[in-house]
Amino acid sequence: MWHGINQCFPNTEKQLILRGRDFNLVSHVKLDELVTESEKWAVSVRQDLHQWPELGNEECRTSERIKRELSILNIDYQEVLSTGVVGTIHKSAEKKTVALRADMDALPIQETVLLPFASRRKGLMHACGHDVHMAVVLGTARVLNEIKDEINGNVKFIFQPAEETTGGARRMMRRGCLSPRTDFILGLHVKPDLPAGTIGIKYGKVHASSDTFHITVKGKHSHGAYPEMGIDAIAAAAQIICGAQSIVARNVSPLNPAVITFGSVHGGTAVNLIADTVIMEGTIRALDSFSREFLKIRLKEMAQSTAKAYGARAEVKFKKGYPVLTNDNIVVDAVRNAVICETAIEKVVELKEPTMGVEDFSYYLEKVPGAFFFLGSGFKGRENDGIHSGGFEVDEKCIGIGIQLLVMSVLKLLE
Repeated sequence: MWHGINQCFPNTEKQLILRGRDFNLVSHVKLDELVTESEKWAVSVRQDLHQWPELGNEECRTSERIKRELSILNIDYQEVLSTGVVGTIHKSAEKKTVALRADMDALPIQETVLLPFASRRKGLMHACGHDVHMAVVLGTARVLNEIKDEINGNVKFIFQPAEETTGGARRMMRRGCLSPRTDFILGLHVKPDLPAGTIGIKYGKVHASSDTFHITVKGKHSHGAYPEMGIDAIAAAAQIICGAQSIVARNVSPLNPAVITFGSVHGGTAVNLIADTVIMEGTIRALDSFSREFLKIRLKEMAQSTAKAYGARAEVKFKKGYPVLTNDNIVVDAVRNAVICETAIEKVVELKEPTMGVEDFSYYLEKVPGAFFFLGSGFKGRENDGIHSGGFEVDEKCIGIGIQLLVMSVLKLLE
């Protein structure tokens, strides 16, 4: 049971007081009771979604389930892209609009936990908690829809495909998911190293930017017994890999986090032949735009000059990825203030350092002030497997906590 309203406003058992105005709740039902009812329903929705995971841009059944639930709630929605859905509680174009985003896609991972509602699709799993994110946003929609006459603005519910792969956020925005106007946007992510009942917040930078690189080292083929007749692409590539780490160690301040990782290296065809081609791919992570571009410039310079020193040549290409995710501090304060009123939320953890992981919610925050925060989902008193693993689980108590937090955050932002 959630007792947040009575704790924040002890003299208003039947009312929610915001901006000096009294908002009578629909049918005089206390908000905590609405949240409790919604939590039970959202857990069942989550378990259904968990059984039928779908990869990015293939979330057809997932999309149909979301549209069905929004229809039952009489919440208008639009289809965006092939599987995206945007529901809206619309009050007035003159009022503020808060958007809530949930990602939808699963991962190509085999689930190893024998849950009653384990994935029924071999090799596919909601191993990043997107099933929880959808359930929380749907549960929030259900509560806010019950008190829509009392809401001082509009609310969008963005169900976004392909967070894990093709950056669905940017494509959803291009199709107008934030139109005609969005004043604030909120997103959340489960965090198994925080126990359920805990919220993690971060001011400023939260996630790094991400770019990928593709380096082709070209040498000259020869027999391994006669290396002087060839140009060893593998030897040149090895020096490029080692040299790239000196960029981070010697060209970037140790106070400014940066990462260059080689994740794929392929070259050679036989044990007794000098390879003429090596192909390497990897990722670059940074926390500011200057470092992001500087790392690419230096990697290209170093790869080409190192290859030349070996008599080889290097072709370097980059693919731009997600930008840095930076929270709006005013919105973070609003979320924090909402959390203070929630006695079911046991602890607010202020995260001091950003992560070098990435999240395409960053695209929304380039256009709209908002906040991305973390929903503690771990079980207390036991070790919890991390996201993107077959043993990943969530304590479903976090679903009700997430609903509570989003409901109160929306009301706070619409003051």
